[in-house]
Amino acid sequence: MSALSNLWRLGKEGGYIVRHGGQPVNEFGSAGNTEGDEPLANLWERAYPFLFPHGIGGLEKKRPVPVTLREHVRWCLRYHDRRFARQETFSFAIFGILQKREALGSARLQMRRKQFERDARTIMSITSEQLQQAVSEEGRGERFSDPAVRLLRSYVHATSGRVTGTDAARIRLRSQIWSTSLVMGPPSLWITINPSDLHDPIAQLFAGDSSIDMDAFVSTMGPDKDARAVNVARDPYASAKFFHYIIRVILRDLFGVTVTPFKTTSNMGILGNVAAYFGTVE
Repeated sequence: MSALSNLWRLGKEGGYIVRHGGQPVNEFGSAGNTEGDEPLANLWERAYPFLFPHGIGGLEKKRPVPVTLREHVRWCLRYHDRRFARQETFSFAIFGILQKREALGSARLQMRRKQFERDARTIMSITSEQLQQAVSEEGRGERFSDPAVRLLRSYVHATSGRVTGTDAARIRLRSQIWSTSLVMGPPSLWITINPSDLHDPIAQLFAGDSSIDMDAFVSTMGPDKDARAVNVARDPYASAKFFHYIIRVILRDLFGVTVTPFKTTSNMGILGNVAAYFGTVE
């Protein structure tokens, strides 16, 4: 503490119990990795000590039965005391890391055999100066002036369609919509479903409100407007779960479409038997 006080008096950075480091943390797990004779510190145990109060159980730690990051996150968000789901930054940090891994995992170039030799030579000739110029042009919203960089971008653009939330992923969905329309014909119905999680008692149940009894439901009972807003805002996982549940119920009970991880079936609904449907989440 005396060192921090001295730094503070000298006008330098000080006055912190925990100060930031000079190197980025490892976001790719530390299971089984060691530095000398000591195991590497787990990012999640150190960043969220209130979520892992005993200093054990962090994500991607070495276990007798390996657990993937995605499956462990699902377990955390469904934990009974809701501390993971209600933490302000945990879900967003996890999504960012998963998205980065998807991007790096799909970062490969795909080209046709007849174009390989020509395009490979062009891409391999790109220098760091050309890439820096391309970064500056993209920052200004301009089109790439270098044809070699445009060629590289065309291949990277195609492979980034596997990454959730990217522009290329949306373009890929658009291509699937056009393909479905060509095979099945143009859609007969366009519909936007926007369920309100603020005023729906089901959303409050997902958020953990025990004052609502759906078996003896009374519309005037339950939390008020402000409490409902707080319940939804502090548990984004419950809100997402509510949205997913409502959409599945509408598809199954109104349109007769049952979706499972293995297959999709169509039965008689209010519009008859649905031949095909395409749904995306904004």
